[in-house]
Amino acid sequence: MSIKREMAKEIRVISEEIQLLEIKRSRSEAALIESLISKSEPKKEDVEYFRAFTAEIEVKRDRIQKLTRELEKLL
Repeated sequence: MSIKREMAKEIRVISEEIQLLEIKRSRSEAALIESLISKSEPKKEDVEYFRAFTAEIEVKRDRIQKLTRELEKLL
């Protein structure tokens, strides 16, 4: 039973981390959209932040999917 609880807790924690990362990513996303609308070159920092946050979110989503599959096997 404790393994199931630990896995569920980890899924919950990672989900919360993803939400925070998505908030941070939305800031750089807004700057990128603004540069697109104003037809100007986006700042390198905004592009780098967006890519970094996106990559981290994808890694965490993959981890959640793996944990979910493992948890389903235990049920």
